[in-house]
Amino acid sequence: MVAMSEFKVSLPTSGGPMAVHGFLPESPGAGPLPGIILLQEAFGVNPHMRRLGQRMAALGYAVFCPELFHRGGDGLEFGYDEFPKIKPLMGTLTNAHIAEDLHAVHAHMLGRPDVDGSRIASWGFCLGGWASVLAACELPIAAAVSFYGGGLVRERPGIGFTPLVDRLGSVGCPLLLVFGGHDASIPPEDIAVLDRRLTSLGKAHEVEVYPDGGHGFFCEDRSAYHSASAQAAWSRATTWLEVRLG
Repeated sequence: MVAMSEFKVSLPTSGGPMAVHGFLPESPGAGPLPGIILLQEAFGVNPHMRRLGQRMAALGYAVFCPELFHRGGDGLEFGYDEFPKIKPLMGTLTNAHIAEDLHAVHAHMLGRPDVDGSRIASWGFCLGGWASVLAACELPIAAAVSFYGGGLVRERPGIGFTPLVDRLGSVGCPLLLVFGGHDASIPPEDIAVLDRRLTSLGKAHEVEVYPDGGHGFFCEDRSAYHSASAQAAWSRATTWLEVRLG
């Protein structure tokens, strides 16, 4: 593990400026770095997400984590017991909004001399897991990882962004889809639909289900945290990305 630096940049969007949290190794070595677009849970770019940015940067990646709730305010973070406060924001967040934000952060990374534009991946959790699949549909990236991305198959009441199952033909990179076997919000039949659809389209993908994990099993700040599943999923995803990004 290497030391890393943390900073923020502000990018223009049609919905106003978007803060993006950046994480870079302090001693990156020769040449530009592979990059990761890190995509937040529904609870904001909170301490958990910032720790993930630091962990990824310490592995040698240039990591950029946009605040997807920027249209509702700057620096919005919520506790894991505050979903009623989040739902109004989720209700106004559309596919087009998130696609615009993804394009903005990707363009920023392409314009940086310290990022190798041919080696960028997305990696998201929860809401960000959904957004990472959208990134695979929208952006010319090298790989995409989705941890328990909800709403990919079926509509959810009060949520503004809509399922992506009918957009999977646009996926342009390998996908790693990670789920928990005890996740009541993403039933096994939804996972099977995604797997069958991607297979029928000939899309390179892998599905990993951790039988003892629930929704949010990777987050050490949530009651759903499952240490063994989290450790296994981290090893699986980082190894998978290393093969595809170098």
